[in-house]
Amino acid sequence: MTTQIENTKTLSEDTALPPMLLPIPAAQRFSGISRSEIYRRLATGDIRAVKSGARTLITTDSLRAYLASLPPATFRGRRTSR
Repeated sequence: MTTQIENTKTLSEDTALPPMLLPIPAAQRFSGISRSEIYRRLATGDIRAVKSGARTLITTDSLRAYLASLPPATFRGRRTSR
């Protein structure tokens, strides 16, 4: 006699949902911005955060919006030798 095991995955296991909130170290890794710069951007209101107990969590929407608002990098053309 064989028994079939039912697939009982939860929604989070089936679907890779992006996080809505990131702790400061994860926001650093995600954005490439230093911890100090994240706190400066929080102070100016460029990035939003919420508190969960003692934890400061950055809203990913505000972090993405801030990164999208940055100006494009410009590079000088290559110098040619005479």
